[in-house]
Amino acid sequence: MKRQRHMPPAVSQTRIGSKTRAVTSSVLSPTEQRNPRSIDLDRLPLGDAIRLMLHEDQQIPCRLLEHEASIAKTVKLIVRSFRRGGRLLYFGAGTSGRLGVLDASECPPTFRSPPKMVQGIIAGGDAALRRSIEGAEDSQTEGTRAVRRLKVSRADTVFGIAASGTTPYVWGALGEAKDRGAATILLCFNPHLRIPAKLRPRVVITPNLGPEILTGSTRLKAGTATKLVLNICTTLAMVRLGKVISNLMVDVKPSNAKLRLRAVRIVQELTGWDPETARDQLERRGWVIKKTIAVASAPTAASASKWTRGRRTGAGLR
Repeated sequence: MKRQRHMPPAVSQTRIGSKTRAVTSSVLSPTEQRNPRSIDLDRLPLGDAIRLMLHEDQQIPCRLLEHEASIAKTVKLIVRSFRRGGRLLYFGAGTSGRLGVLDASECPPTFRSPPKMVQGIIAGGDAALRRSIEGAEDSQTEGTRAVRRLKVSRADTVFGIAASGTTPYVWGALGEAKDRGAATILLCFNPHLRIPAKLRPRVVITPNLGPEILTGSTRLKAGTATKLVLNICTTLAMVRLGKVISNLMVDVKPSNAKLRLRAVRIVQELTGWDPETARDQLERRGWVIKKTIAVASAPTAASASKWTRGRRTGAGLR
């Protein structure tokens, strides 16, 4: 049987809200198109299929670099929110929502940040983390209600994640957040969106990754790219809050044996102490690295240089 190698022309007419506040896509989102390189995916030898998938993933960083300026602007908005006592709130459905929750959940142990500082909100609630909640992403109203429940304000940054860019739940959240004066960001992988000015987020990041190897499976390239962008945004925001010295996580919460050993090594790097002294001083100060290094009386020249560079890097926005 001859296999179709090209998708017929198609237009996505997904509309969000009223006619005056409609988000449309001028052509079918790349995330929904068929990838001509994987037409024979079900017939490829395993090794060829593995190489094909990895080759597709290799293109992701270059595509993201094309949006470096928008990503940098996003980091600055997040830092501004944090300095105002605000929050970073991710909104998404399915894979996009799960990745937001994942990134948010990793911030407290990595940066000793309050759990409410970075939050992930997924369509369908926590149950959707483990199983698909059919239709949850189709409710614009639920996105709006979630923003209201969280009492979003001008101090907050609301970050919508939607692979195709037209998820009603995400637009419900973004629209309500914008009405409340919060900074709004959209990450999607559809460069063909038409967003009315009244609804357009402060920052729109739309890398074109091309079609997925498995048609429509946005847990693949779109999911990998989403994780990369979220990693960049929260990591560099925390750096600029002074939670990193040199490349050391000086606000890590040493909650297990591996992290306590890491904390000892960090203190050694920044003070020149031997392991026993570093552990003793950490234990005296409740395993809080910043409190521990503050009492160091004679750092080595090398560690002092690292301290200075780290302080300068974390001092503010650049």
